[in-house]
Amino acid sequence: MEEKILSILGELLKGQEELRNDVTALKVGQEELRNDVTALKVGQEELRSDVTALKVGQEELRNDVTALKVGQEELRNDVTALKIGQEALTSEVTHIKLTLENETNVKIQALFDAREVQKDVNQHIFTELDQIKGKLDRLQIETAHVRVVK
Repeated sequence: MEEKILSILGELLKGQEELRNDVTALKVGQEELRNDVTALKVGQEELRSDVTALKVGQEELRNDVTALKVGQEELRNDVTALKIGQEALTSEVTHIKLTLENETNVKIQALFDAREVQKDVNQHIFTELDQIKGKLDRLQIETAHVRVVK
């Protein structure tokens, strides 16, 4: 019986040693799990920081997009004002062009009328000159006749 007891004790000691080894392995596994959890916590905190930075960046981008939209609307308004100004200038240029054309036509007509009047005056002068030439010719003939008679 002693042998049996010794055998049981040997088996118990062996089981106890295996349990110690298992507990040691569990402690090592538990420590590895703690390290993994700590690393996960650090990684999670880094991710939180990254998400916070991304949110800040996203808000900055929203502000930039809003500013761009405002700028685009201002440009649209400027282009509209430029179009209106261009139309006004086109209208003014057309008005000036028509005014110049009318004034030019009036002046050309006045020049043409003046030319016609001058033609009439010249014709009258030529007619009178012809009459004077005729009288001079007669006077020369008479004067020549008077000289010959004397």
